[in-house]
Amino acid sequence: MALRMFSTIGEALNFGGRRLDLIARVAWLPVLLLLIVNMASVFAYLSIIAGRGVTFTDVTTFFNAESLLQRFAAQGWARSPGQMAGVTAISLFLQTILVASFMAPLVRYAGLGERPAPGLFRAPFGVDQLLFIVAGAASFMIGFFIVMLPIAATSFYVMKYIVEAMSQTMASFPDPESLHTIEIVSSGKGIIESGAAWVFDLALPIAAAAPFAVIVWLIAFLHFHPRNRPASGSESNPFMRGVVVFIAAGALAGSTFLWMRGAAVQSMGQAADAANAGVNLTGTPIHAILIFATVGVLLVGYFNLRLFAWPGVAVCRRSLTLGPTLAVTRGWNLLRLPAILLIVGFALLTMIVVINALILPAALTTLQTLFQATETTTRLLNSGAAGEWVRPLFLWIWNFTKIAVNFLWTFFSYGVIAGLYGRLYREGEAAA
Repeated sequence: MALRMFSTIGEALNFGGRRLDLIARVAWLPVLLLLIVNMASVFAYLSIIAGRGVTFTDVTTFFNAESLLQRFAAQGWARSPGQMAGVTAISLFLQTILVASFMAPLVRYAGLGERPAPGLFRAPFGVDQLLFIVAGAASFMIGFFIVMLPIAATSFYVMKYIVEAMSQTMASFPDPESLHTIEIVSSGKGIIESGAAWVFDLALPIAAAAPFAVIVWLIAFLHFHPRNRPASGSESNPFMRGVVVFIAAGALAGSTFLWMRGAAVQSMGQAADAANAGVNLTGTPIHAILIFATVGVLLVGYFNLRLFAWPGVAVCRRSLTLGPTLAVTRGWNLLRLPAILLIVGFALLTMIVVINALILPAALTTLQTLFQATETTTRLLNSGAAGEWVRPLFLWIWNFTKIAVNFLWTFFSYGVIAGLYGRLYREGEAAA
């Protein structure tokens, strides 16, 4: 059963827009508590870094506190990693519970039409919330432990042996006519000068990563089996399917590798000759690292897509069964789902940009006009003296407007996600 892209996107956006009042009622208290937890975490980090309690009297505004944390976070993790990790763990735990408290009932409403319980002051936690958390955490853990740990272990030892080999010293005779002129250089430098760096930087890592690459090909080969593509019919040429999958996976891996290589070289600020040689200035083989990273990204991406619908399915079915979840991305739906996610994400990003770049500035212009009119009126009534209450009042109105508008966008975003989970649950049920 094909996943109808635009219908799914439309339903998700429609749920977030048409049910905004209900979403706000269900989510306002947990979202407010989320902001408080985030604020408390920032000040806890700053207190650890400073070695004393840091409050608003020290930083004036929360924006200043966040800026200071960005500047000095590395120092805090270097000096007090245990305390910083403790704050992170507590903050993540509380945020997860708060998000699940309102997402679970919204997902059930989107998927089953079950209206959330009445009441304004609610942040429930029960079986639905627990299933939402477990399914979300399990999908992450499966990708991490099944995929990343074996790749990380293999890449660690490959990198270790390559760096050790390139760090060995050797005798070099720069003047071939004189055996008395000896220069002690590292193996890495000698290999680069001899033009054989590709053996360590490409050949050996590719050979070590080849088993994982075969796994990527095999997973894709089995995923696009005719039984997962009913429209293709029962007859299929396995050889052609293998070739097409090989070419497609190779193109995706190559583009991912090149993108990560460009980002890595740019971020590390390397010299052009070091980048071309594939070995950075400290002797670390860039290409070797990126080869393993590319394979890891492809495998983790596959598992994440296959399990993306799991939280919604688990909440609506009140079960952790994987059947409907895997049915959502069966066959070509594996490509349709990321397209849906990209379009939905782009729509949400566009909305927040429009709100903060166009709508709020327009509202500010209107508010400034009202402020000037009100201030002029008070001057006329008070013999030329402007009312002292005018400026504070309009500052409060402006700040409240900014907060309210961004709160509404937050509610809408969560509603869109809930609507998407609900739709994917029904798609999985229909295809299972």
